[in-house]
Amino acid sequence: MSGLWNTIFYQPIYNILILAINNLTFGDVGFAIILVTIIVKLALSPLTRKSIKSQILMKRMEPEIKQIKKDFPNKEEQAKKTFELYKKYGTNPFSGCLVVLLQLPVIFALYFVFYRGLAIDPSKIYSFISTPTNLHTNFLGLIEMGQRSMILAFFAGLTQFIQGYLATPIKSKLEIVGQVDLNTPKTFQEQLSDSMQMNVRYILPIFITFIAWQISAAVALYWITSNTFTIVQEWYIRKQLAKNAI
Repeated sequence: MSGLWNTIFYQPIYNILILAINNLTFGDVGFAIILVTIIVKLALSPLTRKSIKSQILMKRMEPEIKQIKKDFPNKEEQAKKTFELYKKYGTNPFSGCLVVLLQLPVIFALYFVFYRGLAIDPSKIYSFISTPTNLHTNFLGLIEMGQRSMILAFFAGLTQFIQGYLATPIKSKLEIVGQVDLNTPKTFQEQLSDSMQMNVRYILPIFITFIAWQISAAVALYWITSNTFTIVQEWYIRKQLAKNAI
């Protein structure tokens, strides 16, 4: 299985990085990391777009789903009305998860290309691609890509926080009052959802900062680029959805 994963996902991305180093960034590893991350994210953007759109629509549907559960105690009626609601919004509860699962092998491959360090492995390079002979690993003349960088680790965590904040926006008190009775206790599912949102918004950025600091500046730079791309993409999709353009 690992051999198949290497052949289909890891090795192609590794060779894109080598091509970028050879022909596009003049041996600059930092800019090659940024470029390859953007290329891969662009290739995945149709899938990511569907996942983000599904996530936003599911969030919009929450008040209506709660109202259906309140108005239709019968489980069969609930299921029927909920299905009609999904059809109305053009989504379903599994589409976002499926899209994320389809992206995971590529995302892991991209991560491991940078995680395994900057040493060139000729055995992984395709025969028609030249092995780099001149690597510039000092990004912007300030940060050594093969070493740890607290500055880049901090920005990796910060961009993760912004991404998580956009993905799980905090509801205002007026929204909460308008959607649910404040005297009604939250269900276990709602409490679990709130806990997961809290972890995504606050705990994950701290974890990302720690991991980025422990591994290398190359991994931190990858996370910054990936998160920034997703932030811009999510902002654009939310803007388009607000206009009912998609």
